[in-house]
Amino acid sequence: MFKPEEIIFAPTADCNLACPHCRVTRIPDRLEARDAVAFMKSCRAAGLERVGFSGGEPFLRPDFLNEVSRAAVEMDMLFGRLMTNGVWFDSPDHLRRTLTGLREAGFDGKFGVSIDAYHDQDIRDLTLFFETVFSVWGRRDGCEIVTVIPPDGAEPRETFERLAERFDGRLIIDEGIPYSIVNDAFMNPRETADGPFEALAIDIIRVPYSAPAEENAWTAEHWFEDDFCRGPGNVFYVHPDGAVAVCCGFANENGGLIIGRIPADGYRQLLRRAQASPVVRACFDTGLATIRELLEAQGSSFPGKTEDRCFFCDYLAKHDFPIPKQRNR
Repeated sequence: MFKPEEIIFAPTADCNLACPHCRVTRIPDRLEARDAVAFMKSCRAAGLERVGFSGGEPFLRPDFLNEVSRAAVEMDMLFGRLMTNGVWFDSPDHLRRTLTGLREAGFDGKFGVSIDAYHDQDIRDLTLFFETVFSVWGRRDGCEIVTVIPPDGAEPRETFERLAERFDGRLIIDEGIPYSIVNDAFMNPRETADGPFEALAIDIIRVPYSAPAEENAWTAEHWFEDDFCRGPGNVFYVHPDGAVAVCCGFANENGGLIIGRIPADGYRQLLRRAQASPVVRACFDTGLATIRELLEAQGSSFPGKTEDRCFFCDYLAKHDFPIPKQRNR
């Protein structure tokens, strides 16, 4: 059953990059901080305590980030991840001023820096972003790397290795998979650490590429297994136009996953709509694998098989498949 665990605000759909894998529609709307704060109050009163930021590139709205972060601190909320491409700034001074403003606003969550074959950032700009975060927050464990694994499996390992070298660290690889960038002070804290600033720890979070509905992703040998949207789901994802979706997956712009809009709707109204929605129940309660079986039993067919749940969800929404009567888990 859908139960939100975090609010993710996307204050803008604008971005300084144009990555080929990005599914965000570049709408001109800009989320108002006052509406976000009012919605946070509604959610906090209901017990929800975590907030994060996405986009677009959220650092293109530092005013929003600062105001919402200050309000989150006042409400005693926890910060999740702030997603960024890490190369949005015009100059080192612009970068430091923006990050200092966010720190002074009280943000102490993680920065999820998108680095993969699609983004193609300049290594010098990435290095400057990481180093400025380390300096402004006075610690070297506040960043993560989020990397999308393309269909051919290629990873920007050279970029990871170059970053590790620039930070006097090393890339940790297990069974051929890069997991983190760390230094000796992190690996042997009792022997080498000289305070919290010395320990370097950058986790690498690997995310499989998800194809949009218009791509041919029907070549798998087996169908996906249900996870009831445990990965991207159970969030209130607030789009720049105020539309609220139930997940942060790329299919979340589809109408079936939109359950309301701020500032008109608060926590309880959105939760009631989510729990009554056949589409939301299909994802979080019945399971998309079961929905697929029910559709096939009713005569629907698909071009092949896919192991990608988000692709299947997007495909159902784009092709207006009727959601069959469901049974609870």
